[in-house]
Amino acid sequence: MKEFPISDIVVAITAGSLLFFLLCAFIVAFTLVFVRKRQQYKIEKQQIKDQFSNNLLEAQLEIREQTLKHIGYELHDNFGQIASLIKINLNIIDLSSREKAEEKLDETRNLIRKLISDIKGLSVSLNSDQVVNTGLIEGLKQEMERIKKLGLYEVRFESNTRNVSLDPDKTIILFRMSQEILNNTLKHSGATCLSVDVALSNNFLKLTFKDNGVGFSIDEAIKRGGSGPTNLKTRATLIHADLQIKSKVNTGTEIIINAPLTNESDN
Repeated sequence: MKEFPISDIVVAITAGSLLFFLLCAFIVAFTLVFVRKRQQYKIEKQQIKDQFSNNLLEAQLEIREQTLKHIGYELHDNFGQIASLIKINLNIIDLSSREKAEEKLDETRNLIRKLISDIKGLSVSLNSDQVVNTGLIEGLKQEMERIKKLGLYEVRFESNTRNVSLDPDKTIILFRMSQEILNNTLKHSGATCLSVDVALSNNFLKLTFKDNGVGFSIDEAIKRGGSGPTNLKTRATLIHADLQIKSKVNTGTEIIINAPLTNESDN
């Protein structure tokens, strides 16, 4: 078998190690930006609480909080695991075998590419106005993708339109209502299948959320002081939307939000 100069392998390992350390430095810098954004969020939260008390601002804060939690999870669990795998691969490369060394280097390159891709994707989340910039439908699609990544649920997302024209305030309220519905489903329903359908028709946007969970009695939930249905109804009223909650014990839940694209006051 033809022997290859050890210098070629050393150069490849050195280059891989250098790129790894550069990526580590980038992750540290990204983390510092995240911490600064979180501190800024805390300051803004206190300022908003002192000056305002309305549903729209609460929804904005809740979206930011969910985003920061997601970023924190990705930094701790996802990025950390990939970086550890890269380090392990570089440490266990067999210099005596060109073939094995190349195999490990290829695996490391793939991990580095994934890390770069994940960093790019997550960096977009630092923009607190992301849902306004990307649009409600893309925001809902991303939320369902996050749930799908958990590997615990069968997830389905369908939409008969790619874009929908909504003012920023209504977009934020609808997105936060959707987040609340999905989060409550994950926490309380015991469901294994989740679906979200988006339909645009006759100047109305219809969002339908379904699950195959244990269901609940709406009247009992309100009597127990459950804030979920109440919050949803309050926010639906705020944007002139019709809200329907259909659920019974052991029959799953269906929640429909039918929102006009324009407020009545705009007409």
